[in-house]
Amino acid sequence: MVWPDLSTLSEPVDADGQPLNAEVFGWAEDELSPWRNVDKALRSPLLRAARVTSEPFCISRRGIRSRTVNRLLNQINLLDLEHAPAPQSAIVFPVHMPLGQIGAAILTAPGGGEADLSALFRTSVDRLAAPVWQFVTGYVSVTRDERYLPTEGLLTTREIECLSWVAHGKTDYEISIILGCSHAGVRYHVGRACAKLGAVNRAQSVFRAAQLGYIGVPL
Repeated sequence: MVWPDLSTLSEPVDADGQPLNAEVFGWAEDELSPWRNVDKALRSPLLRAARVTSEPFCISRRGIRSRTVNRLLNQINLLDLEHAPAPQSAIVFPVHMPLGQIGAAILTAPGGGEADLSALFRTSVDRLAAPVWQFVTGYVSVTRDERYLPTEGLLTTREIECLSWVAHGKTDYEISIILGCSHAGVRYHVGRACAKLGAVNRAQSVFRAAQLGYIGVPL
C-alpha cells in the first residue's frame, strides 16, 4: 500500500484514474476501505511513526524495530494497532521529500495477520528501500500541483532569525528584545521575508520557510 502524501492520504492512480494500490499492488477493496476513513486512519501507529522517522521500520505489537535509534518511536502507543485500520504487523518505508511532503509504503504478510516480519526486515530492507523511494518520489514529481509551491527566495540571516522566533510564538516586541533591534525593524524583516517567499501573511511565511529548510528544530 502506497501513499504519496500523508497529509491527505490520497491514493496514487494511473493515467486512467485507476487506483494503483488495488490494480498494481494487489490490495483488496475490503483492505483499502478502512483507510479511506481519513480521521481514523490518521490515528494509525504506522503513519504516526512514518511522520517522525525517515528510516524504514518493522512494527507490531511487540515493538518497533528500526536501523537507527529514534526516541520518538518509543512514544507511539502500539495498542492502537488493534483499533486503527492497520495490519497487526508491517514493514513501513517512510519517504520524506523536499518541501515537507511525506509519503509512505506499507508491506505486510499475506492476509495482514501478525506474522513475524523481523527476519524479512533484516535481510531485505536495504534492497527494497531504494525502489520504494524511487517510485514514490517519481510519482510525486509528475503529479504535484506546482501552483501552491513556495518560491525559492534567498533570505538574509536576520530574516531567518525573525521568522524562527515567530515560529516559536514570539511577538515582534519580544523578538526585538531578543535580537537587540527595534520593533519596527522586526516588522520590516518579516515583511521582506513574506515578499521573498510569496507569502500573504506571517503564518504562511513561516510555513514556506520551514518547507525550504530555513526553520528547523533547535539543537
